[in-house]
Amino acid sequence: MAIDPHTHILPTAFLDDLRKGRLGNAVRIEQGEDTEWMAFEATIFGVERSWKNILNESYYVVDIRLEAMKRMGVERQVLSVSPFMTLYALDAGMNKELSASINDGLSALARSHPDRFSCMAQVPLQDSVAAAEELERAVGIGHIGVQIAANVAGGNLDDPDLDAFWEKAVALDVPVFIHPQGQAAAPERLQDYYLRNFIGNPLDTTIAVSCLIFGGVLDRFPDIKFYLSHVGGFVPWIRGRWQHGYGERPEPKVRGAKDPEQYFDKFYYDTIIHSADAFEYAVKTLGADRVLYGTDYPADMGNHQPARDIPGLTRLSEADQEKILTANAKKLYKL
Repeated sequence: MAIDPHTHILPTAFLDDLRKGRLGNAVRIEQGEDTEWMAFEATIFGVERSWKNILNESYYVVDIRLEAMKRMGVERQVLSVSPFMTLYALDAGMNKELSASINDGLSALARSHPDRFSCMAQVPLQDSVAAAEELERAVGIGHIGVQIAANVAGGNLDDPDLDAFWEKAVALDVPVFIHPQGQAAAPERLQDYYLRNFIGNPLDTTIAVSCLIFGGVLDRFPDIKFYLSHVGGFVPWIRGRWQHGYGERPEPKVRGAKDPEQYFDKFYYDTIIHSADAFEYAVKTLGADRVLYGTDYPADMGNHQPARDIPGLTRLSEADQEKILTANAKKLYKL
């Protein structure tokens, strides 16, 4: 049985707060003819956008989730909120209130199914002090990690204003799960063919990792633990280009970063790549100790087959398979 630290949910208690108007109208549930929608407006990368996501039952009905876990061979999920609810473009005070409702709902869900669920916090990262405060509160009610987006309303993760949050994550010794949200760059070129996900999401994570490395975040906070979605975006495949460029150019050194090969083993990576050859290469180059099983359930781009059938897993030794499916998650999240 596997442990899944990359899976998303919308707690029903949080949805009830929205439906009853307890959290204002910044985020709302709209009724369609046959379905419900989660809706809000935000400015991302300088573009005013309206976000509307179908409120699919698989995101909040627990019995559907438990049946899917049984089918996939997943013993435990470490729940995080759906990534579009990071809401960094909203007013920070409003987001802190929304985050508190989300975190209370996640914690209650984990307590109601202690043998199946743990949970990761949501924080208002547009205000790092408020994010640090909410993280500490969330850990106090049972959260064992925190999920953040790969950008803060278009801002990169090397912003020194985020240091108060990194410092708190280190002090509490909780993993920081980085998930893409919003398009990383050139949104007008990624509108067709689902490129905003095929390319935009892994690119968003790749930009985040490059900024953490070259921006000196890992040097200022060497004990911080980052877990990356989608095998780190393009990171495993482009690392040689970064290493070469570091030797040729002055720009990667402006904040005192060492050469990038010194940092890749400071990250953890999930298994979502959908290619046996790519997965085998990633594990070989990143190390089996740094890879954790993940499904992205219930998102359409996730691994939803039985855990032991993910492409490339059986090419590994039994010992490495067990590390990836269970042992690494137990160690990182102290399960």
